[in-house]
Amino acid sequence: MTEFDLILAVLLIAGFALLGALITLGNARQARAIREVGEVLHRWAIRHIQLSRAVAASAIQIEDPIAWLQEALARFPLPEGLVRELAPERRGPGWVLLRSRSGKLLLIRPEIDPTPLERGSRFTSPVLPKGSLRKARVLELSPVTAWPTFDLELSQAWRRWFPEDPPPDRVRLLIWPEGAELGSS
Repeated sequence: MTEFDLILAVLLIAGFALLGALITLGNARQARAIREVGEVLHRWAIRHIQLSRAVAASAIQIEDPIAWLQEALARFPLPEGLVRELAPERRGPGWVLLRSRSGKLLLIRPEIDPTPLERGSRFTSPVLPKGSLRKARVLELSPVTAWPTFDLELSQAWRRWFPEDPPPDRVRLLIWPEGAELGSS
């Protein structure tokens, strides 16, 4: 190998290294630009959702929380007749027990443990029969599982039920059809 071949090989390796460095820098700039575009799109989407929810919030008027709940539950596949003629049966801090012609529903804040409601305690009357929590069907109602403005509507309905209690952004609904043999409550 001659001196010229050696210089040519070094120049060739240096050229490939320079080309690799330029490609790496270009890829890094392109990746940064793509991240920035993604962040801008994300901020725009968040702002768009906030604006559409603000417009929707101004239009929401919940006068009768029971009628709203019946309308909301009619969107879910529940047993026939369960959401008709709902009537509040008992109410406690963070929960409402409702009765219909064909069953019972317990609407409860997600952070509340329903077990004391089943057992009864000196703070709550025994609302649910023993063993009923194991037999209940549970639905989580939130903007993710229901519809995008569910939490805004729930907030207004909750303030009607519990004016002193801050409204939750989601609730759990425990459902017992009338046919479920739970004993007397």
